[in-house]
Amino acid sequence: MERGKAVVGAFLGLLLAAALLLMGWGVPPRAQLVIGIGTDPGTLDPHRATGTPEAIVLRSLLEGLTVLDPRSAEPLPGQAQSWQVSTDGLRWTFQLRPDLLWSDGKALTAGDFRRSWLDLLDPINGCPYGDLLEQVKGASEWRAGEGQRQQVGITAIDPRTLRVDLRIPLPWLPFLASQMPLLPVHSSGPPTRPESAVVNGPYRLESRRLRDRVRVVANRHYHSADEVAVESIDFLAIESANTLLNLFAAGAADWVRRVPPAVVPTLVTDPHWSPLFHASPYLEIAFYRLNVTRPPLDDVRVRRALSLAVDRQEIVERVTRGGEQPAWSFVPWPATAIEEFRRTRIAAGAGDPGSAVPLPRYRRPAIGVDGIVDADAVSPAEWGTLGHHPERARALLAEAGFQVPGSVGGEPIPPFEILYNSSASNTLVAELLQAQWRRELGVEVRLRNIEWKSYLDGQRALDYDISRSSWVADYPDPMTFLAIFLSSSPNNRTGWSDGEYDDLLEASMAASDEEVRLETMRRAETILLERGPVIPLWYAVTGGLVSDRVTGFFGNPLDQHFSRFLGIEEGKR
Repeated sequence: MERGKAVVGAFLGLLLAAALLLMGWGVPPRAQLVIGIGTDPGTLDPHRATGTPEAIVLRSLLEGLTVLDPRSAEPLPGQAQSWQVSTDGLRWTFQLRPDLLWSDGKALTAGDFRRSWLDLLDPINGCPYGDLLEQVKGASEWRAGEGQRQQVGITAIDPRTLRVDLRIPLPWLPFLASQMPLLPVHSSGPPTRPESAVVNGPYRLESRRLRDRVRVVANRHYHSADEVAVESIDFLAIESANTLLNLFAAGAADWVRRVPPAVVPTLVTDPHWSPLFHASPYLEIAFYRLNVTRPPLDDVRVRRALSLAVDRQEIVERVTRGGEQPAWSFVPWPATAIEEFRRTRIAAGAGDPGSAVPLPRYRRPAIGVDGIVDADAVSPAEWGTLGHHPERARALLAEAGFQVPGSVGGEPIPPFEILYNSSASNTLVAELLQAQWRRELGVEVRLRNIEWKSYLDGQRALDYDISRSSWVADYPDPMTFLAIFLSSSPNNRTGWSDGEYDDLLEASMAASDEEVRLETMRRAETILLERGPVIPLWYAVTGGLVSDRVTGFFGNPLDQHFSRFLGIEEGKR
């Protein structure tokens, strides 16, 4: 499709400068496929990585037991050719493909998966997703220092058979088996250096230039190497959405994950751009974390006041502008994302995935002015401002002993700092909340933006007051969101611990009755919204540009795209 007539006029003047800058950097020749991932991957160790940029790269280098169908997000055979589960749901058996190889040509076996998964669980390693397999027999005991590695229920029966024994059912294990933490790490270590990286995915690591790009090339030892349509891929580590847009417009990038919010209306309506702009709801929540170890954020009244003072409708109308919805629940369910996905797939003539993606009938709670309400009972007209009530927010702060606008009593509330990773859209959101909190509550807020890896390190170390966050579903179930804030979860990163919340989620995971399971999760989410460490902000939509020469790219409710399914239609630009 012709791009010369694009009407994103504010950026066209930068194209020549961008091209000259690229030439000045001495960039290698263009890869066959170029993807703008938004930021430099903090690590290429799947046991340490937590972000989407890392996941996109790692899914090209490593392959789990399963992969996800690009249309339906249903688990498909990856390194495993088949799997079975016992009638009680407590034993999964994965049968690996025959003659699997690592990229060095040596055999890959079920023992490699066992070793890698146990390394993820090992409490000594302190992996961010170390709790992901705690439902496995013996795993929680080992992680608590009361068991041993060999007692964990992950067994290589033979070179091609991996058995997983659980203490409670884990129905979404085939989804998890495709995810970044469960990708197999070679015994020599993760693929962080091109000269030593040993991988099992459709691509191998050729080069890595810090804050520039990661290049991968086809892995001839991959089990389906003849089905890999793209020979080389560059993953661009460029944080500026403006620069990524320029590169895309110039034909120097084929898929960019994010665009500047200011140009979204043009991309939606302009006939030259709209076919290339992919914007659909999916299972992601954008929110702010609150560090409850730092007063006064240890006071639930202060946390609730900050939440009630935030005008989510203003955020989605003035900043994000891509069709996002204000978030008054933490779990983005019932799944607008999946309903929209089904609707668009049917309209495109691709059929309805039907039950390919299991959809629990979860009735989510939501933040109201005077307490928690049933989200299903709220009309669309009421939803935008459901829990926005500055007057109630000021009353809560005053009740906590702090001075608020229009009042002479109380102590001045200390200033807060918002930590976020560098990006124009993150800055705009932080500035808007800074203004809202100053106007409505008299709270002064400082802004601190830092690069991706340091931002993640700061969160883990609780070196923040308030921090930008988001979470994308790892599997299509509300538990993928709620489990973040278990006391034992390495991804909690707030200092918040609530025994009742933990007990409810544990009971939900153990429940055999679906209605009981869902109701128990609803009660847990109610606690999270009433006294937890989060301010839900909006439910996300995808917002990237994909060239019409890219084949095999489909929107799906998890927004996960495996490079083995992508292709290039040469001759288009």
